[in-house]
Amino acid sequence: MKANLVLLLVAVAVASAQESAHCIWYGESHMIGPHWQNVAYAGSAKELKDAEGEAIFARRCPTLYKEYKGEDGDQPLLLCCDGAQLRTMDAGLSQADGVYSRCPTCTLNMALSVCAMTCAQNHSLFLTAYNAASPVASVDYVEHIDFRMADEFGQKVFNSCASIQHPQTGRPAMDLGCGGFNGKTCNYRRWYNFMGDAPNNDYVPFLINYTWLADNAEAEPAEQYLNLNPLNCGQSYEGKYACACIDCDESCPLSEAPVGYQDPWQIAGLYGITFIIAIVIALLMAGLITWSACGKTQYFNLCMPTLYGDFLYRGCRAWGTFCAKHPMLVLALCSWLIAGLGYGVRYMTVTTDPVELWASERSQTRIEKTYFDQNFGPFYRTNQIFVKPTNKSTFTHNAASGVLTFGPAYEQSFLQEVFELQEQIMQLGLAEGEGLDKICYAPVLYPGVTPTVDDCLIQSIYGYFQNDMSIFQKSYVDSNNFTINYLNQLEDCLRVPMLEDCFSTYGGPIEPGIAVGGMPKVAAGEDPEYMLATGLVLTFLGKNQNDAALLEPSFAWEKRYIDFLKNYSSEHLDIAYSAERSIQDAIVELSEGEMSTVIISYVVMFVYVAIALGRIRSCLGFLRESRIMLAVSGIVIVLASVICSLGFWGYLGVTTTMLAIEVIPFLVLAVGVDNIFIMVHTYHRLDHTRFEHTHDAIGEAIGQVGPSILQTASSEFACFAIGTISDMPAVRTFAMYAAAAIFLDFLLQITAFVALMAIDERRYQHGRLDMLCCVRSKQKPEVQNGTQLGLLEQLFTKFYAPFLLSKPVKLVVLIVFTVVTCLSLMFAPSIEPGLDQEMSMPKDSHVVKYFRYMDELLSMGAPVYWVLKPGLDYNRREHQNLICGGVECNNNSLSVQLYTQSRYPQFTSLARPASSWIDDYIDWLSIHDCCKYNVSSLSFCPSNSKSDDCLPCVREFSEDGLRPSPETFDKYVPFYLSDLPDAECAKAGRPSYADAVVYTLDDVGLSSISVTYFMQYSTTSTTSDKFVAALREARRVEQEINAMFAAQQVEASVFPYCVFFIFYEQYLTIWDDALLSLGLSLAAIFVVTLLLTGLDITSALIVLFMVVCILINMLGMMCAWGITLNAISLVNLVVCVGIGVEFVSHIVRSFKLAEGSAQQRALKSLSVTGSSVLSGITLTKFAGIVVLAFSKSQVFQVFYFRMYLGIVLIGGAHGLILLPVLLSQLGSLRGVERKSSSESLSTTN
Repeated sequence: MKANLVLLLVAVAVASAQESAHCIWYGESHMIGPHWQNVAYAGSAKELKDAEGEAIFARRCPTLYKEYKGEDGDQPLLLCCDGAQLRTMDAGLSQADGVYSRCPTCTLNMALSVCAMTCAQNHSLFLTAYNAASPVASVDYVEHIDFRMADEFGQKVFNSCASIQHPQTGRPAMDLGCGGFNGKTCNYRRWYNFMGDAPNNDYVPFLINYTWLADNAEAEPAEQYLNLNPLNCGQSYEGKYACACIDCDESCPLSEAPVGYQDPWQIAGLYGITFIIAIVIALLMAGLITWSACGKTQYFNLCMPTLYGDFLYRGCRAWGTFCAKHPMLVLALCSWLIAGLGYGVRYMTVTTDPVELWASERSQTRIEKTYFDQNFGPFYRTNQIFVKPTNKSTFTHNAASGVLTFGPAYEQSFLQEVFELQEQIMQLGLAEGEGLDKICYAPVLYPGVTPTVDDCLIQSIYGYFQNDMSIFQKSYVDSNNFTINYLNQLEDCLRVPMLEDCFSTYGGPIEPGIAVGGMPKVAAGEDPEYMLATGLVLTFLGKNQNDAALLEPSFAWEKRYIDFLKNYSSEHLDIAYSAERSIQDAIVELSEGEMSTVIISYVVMFVYVAIALGRIRSCLGFLRESRIMLAVSGIVIVLASVICSLGFWGYLGVTTTMLAIEVIPFLVLAVGVDNIFIMVHTYHRLDHTRFEHTHDAIGEAIGQVGPSILQTASSEFACFAIGTISDMPAVRTFAMYAAAAIFLDFLLQITAFVALMAIDERRYQHGRLDMLCCVRSKQKPEVQNGTQLGLLEQLFTKFYAPFLLSKPVKLVVLIVFTVVTCLSLMFAPSIEPGLDQEMSMPKDSHVVKYFRYMDELLSMGAPVYWVLKPGLDYNRREHQNLICGGVECNNNSLSVQLYTQSRYPQFTSLARPASSWIDDYIDWLSIHDCCKYNVSSLSFCPSNSKSDDCLPCVREFSEDGLRPSPETFDKYVPFYLSDLPDAECAKAGRPSYADAVVYTLDDVGLSSISVTYFMQYSTTSTTSDKFVAALREARRVEQEINAMFAAQQVEASVFPYCVFFIFYEQYLTIWDDALLSLGLSLAAIFVVTLLLTGLDITSALIVLFMVVCILINMLGMMCAWGITLNAISLVNLVVCVGIGVEFVSHIVRSFKLAEGSAQQRALKSLSVTGSSVLSGITLTKFAGIVVLAFSKSQVFQVFYFRMYLGIVLIGGAHGLILLPVLLSQLGSLRGVERKSSSESLSTTN
């Protein structure tokens, strides 16, 4: 809305008082420093006859100009200032334009008081001059003045300017214009007082003492106070524009606040759907259990038909017979296979790059990171130290502003030691020519200038003292008896870091949100009380490169930095530190530290297998009856399968990770050894008197257990293969290597191990001793007839099986498992997605402590870069309006949308408005002396150059003066991105935007911008859920901005890039991925079981049901044990599905082939096969996994030890407790097995 302002100088009560109003000065006398002083003059206003001055007055003071020139505009222009004073006033207001010009209403409101003070015809009404003799002329000059102002007027002017943003910093412009107060603590009085505080403000020409009507309402008449009618920021002066939305809430369109992520429907804090399903299942099971308790002992009468089971039995028996009959041939062929595949290890490559480990090349964030790195270069190399004092006490300091309370981080001796530590780090490598200056990020330098250490961007409060210990230690007592020392400087700089006195040696401010931490928590969007900090943060930023070869100097300095801090000790400093290379170093350190764990695991497994495989009856017969060499051979086969897997993928050029190399040996050992037990125990149970040759007996044993072993191995292989669909490279390669190792282990077990069994059995039959094959025993070996029962099998037969399958115990088992399963189902959706950063590090790594301190001390989040891809013509006004945030920009432009989102940081995680180079560039161009060129070479000149060869650029603007012409815009982009800011040209772009704009130059020097970004700080995120929420909101904002571009029919698009997003994208869809992977895994084991049981759908459904129960209880265990859902735990759940088959399938097959009632079959299968499941599957896995509890890696302890321990215990409980109970209730199951296989099993059992 256009509005006309009428200047209302309230009429004085007495006419003579009005007539006595006069000027207090006219003309300029001399300069004090850079400022002109005004000649004292007590006469009437004089006519201005300076055309340039009149133009300035008309532009800067349109309201006064219109009033003084009259309605017709033909009145003489009578003013209390001459042309020189007007030019001085214009220069002063130009400096203010650098801060406030984004809002035309604000600058014109400010000019109301400045114009009235400088040129109004009735100065003396509201100004009182205090004169002094001029030192250079025989006239008096005005030394200082009293400026009487109405509070209402000052408040309105202040309000119109208070919301203006400073795009480079994303903070209020008032941070730059209110002295020792920031935008949130400034008010109209503080603002005006600072604008008149000549002793403390270098830009004020003389002291202006503002006095306010509210303080003197009774003592002085209101007519002596300037009281005008400024407009609100959402209003506009005639011929001008209102302030934009970013700088004025009144101009913003009405919009709904974001609500953030909404949790799904819940009941009692639990996911509603699974809660209801669990309740329904519990009720159904309660009915079945009640039915059983009332006398119904069997639930169903089912059939378990097998269409081609005899084929599998005969095939496995023939295969086993062949391998046992020709052991040397089989071993020779296997050795060639192992040698051939193992040689591929030479070609294996290992990566320790976190991005290569945890981010898929196909993921959206990985693609975006690559795009960002290629266009703007990788994110800075961050080397950071968190420091806390051992003394936790706060203290106070008396200052003119009151009693100040400081946190323990500001105790003087502590600060001095921290600053001395910083100085030592800054000197690292300098003597050798490999110092920080060679690798640091130094943004405030002109192009081509070589940085020194002082030019390096180091975010530390030492910068508030210009990294100078003498300035820090300076202390004196002022005239009011206040001690002025480092605490006074900290008070000012922590509150207003943009004060020039607070700038560090690199040439820019120190952000307190980055440099101090540990303050009391405040509401989102509020600045914390930095003076209460409990710790300090030192951040050394280094340049990063896409070419790793160029980073060798950075690696070398970071190594020095880490070594120095490892050896640094202090009684008063508690330090946590990290370098950019620390995570990669920790991954290497982790792999080296786990070697002992691998060795111990294999030793434990060897001892257990060596003892458990043999049937040792006495110490005298130990070496005859032991199977130590066979146990060693079995473990060697496991190792060989791992080596062959590494070699196989090495041939194919698949990069692996230390995670795969470290975990797969444990996994294959735990998964693979059980088959050895099953085969050996089955062989021992045979009646060897029925077989003429050893190889026939071994073949029979393989025929009986081969289908089950094939079933379990196929299920595990299928589940690992499904794990390869994971987008996380570390997990995908782990699944690939594990799947190959499982397959090769199975292959070697049914070939090489069968051959070794035959050799070992011949050794036994010939009476030769284990490990001493040349020595014969005098005692004749016993012929096994299948009647000798092992100790464990006796316990199962005589005690455990009858006890478990008694009716009261079965009822208790069903009730307990029903309750636990239903509770697990209820709580499963409550598993938190994510993987905390410190989990992937060794427990004793310095990075773990760094992550913990980061959570405590970091108070500013990482920057988010909104990358704008090609599709805009930046020199066209209509396209500028789509992205800018200033006057006449679209209300839904990119900058406005980002500003709107930053108003709700509690939902969006965006802490500040985004920096906008295009707004600052337009403002920079509009200031006359900022853009300069060399008249000789037509090249760039710095804005602060005083050379005669440097002149203001020739610029053209649109008719309204808001935007440069297309040619002007394109021509001076390189100049803008080369200029450094100062007081006159605060918006020069090199420090903030040199890397943000990618452009090319044509033959005539005009630029063409292709890619750019807008940077925006985020709130602090240190946990997975916060990072995921931030990424989710960033994606939502991205969609809204791109929808705006699409509506405007432009091809441009934007995406958010943050250095951390790449690690958390997977969690946006982790539950969908989990349901898909687990669903495929369950389908795979069902199909495998169905095929390998001869299309026995009943057995397949029983196995599927039991595996689903195991899986549900695993999810419940994860929730109870605090294990999060991520790609690692998801693959483990998929593996759980595969391994779960082992605990179930052998017993189901044994039950199927046994004879008698369901109760008798369950007793038989549990007694015979159950003991093998316990000793050969449960205990072997337990022995191999328990060693992981002593791992240095938290990933190993949590996601492998805990989860695999859960798989073993839960799987064992379901296979050895629940499954027999359920089978005993299934009634008469009529099998149609071929007689040969059925008889074979019955005779051996």
